[in-house]
Amino acid sequence: MIIMWILFALFFAVYALKIFPLWLVLSVWSIGISIFLLIKNKLPSLKYIIISVILAFIAGISYFGYFHSFNLQMIITGIPCLLASLAVFSVMEKCSGYQLIKTDKKLSPLFSVLIGIGTGTVLGLINLLLGKNFMTADFGISFSRILVSLNPGIHEEITYRAIFMALFIYLFSLKKEAPSKFQLFTMWFMMSAPHCLSHGYPLFQSLILLVLFSL
Repeated sequence: MIIMWILFALFFAVYALKIFPLWLVLSVWSIGISIFLLIKNKLPSLKYIIISVILAFIAGISYFGYFHSFNLQMIITGIPCLLASLAVFSVMEKCSGYQLIKTDKKLSPLFSVLIGIGTGTVLGLINLLLGKNFMTADFGISFSRILVSLNPGIHEEITYRAIFMALFIYLFSLKKEAPSKFQLFTMWFMMSAPHCLSHGYPLFQSLILLVLFSL
């Protein structure tokens, strides 16, 4: 836990001093965690390897919606997303109590999707209201815009959030006792704060993001 807080302190120093692009630093951090987890847990089963490749491909190709042509950013996005996906699924298979989809009841997957849609809709509206150009925003729907939305929906959630959860689930599994409140807080904090700060907003706006969008 202490190591993670030291790494976050270094990450925050980069944020404060604006030395490097934060998304690049966070990507390197994520790759390091992914490699560590894959060394410890090995690759997941073939089914999840295929799913990881598909998710990484979609996350990478989503940049086609930005540039309308193939771009190096697709590879830069796809590689950490692939490694993070493999690591997350590997931990999911090795550690009990960690599921991609809740299946304890027949309608559990549907409820999870509805919660996601409801939360996303509310927070999306708040995001628009906080924007400077809300009154002149273009709400048109196009294929390129849908494609672009897959980037944060897949890449950011796996590479910058889920990978931290996988790391802590793995660390918790090494101990016989339940994680402490501080350990759980550390997990949720690392899943939220670095990603929020990586957007590069001033500290106050980043705190708003942390409170709202870490939900």
